[in-house]
Amino acid sequence: MFSKTVFVIFSIIMLSCVSTKNRPKYLETNTPAEIEAKKIIGAKMMEAGYLPGRIIYSEEADECQYSIQFKEDSKDFYYVDPINLSEEFYNDGQTVWVKFTEAKIEKRCEKAIPVEILEILNRDE
Repeated sequence: MFSKTVFVIFSIIMLSCVSTKNRPKYLETNTPAEIEAKKIIGAKMMEAGYLPGRIIYSEEADECQYSIQFKEDSKDFYYVDPINLSEEFYNDGQTVWVKFTEAKIEKRCEKAIPVEILEILNRDE
């Protein structure tokens, strides 16, 4: 019993001394100032005509290999099929800012409408 107690106390002390300096970036939390700055940037991008989206990769037969997902409301999403998506954006889950126009071609996949990308930029989220 004594050894278990000592082990637990030792573990707590060791975990509390772990440095956060080398912690992976995805584990870091944003400060309120960073969150506010991202909101301001987002508002400016949307004023400039960009929409916030996420690159989605799929291997399903009736889906586009790469599509861009947009949030329609708090629960629903819609998808577009970017016919001219650059390979630098072939990253599943990558967040982007996009300007596009509807492409005048037949649908290539079931759930997404074909679009032509006018401008696309990385979006930090």
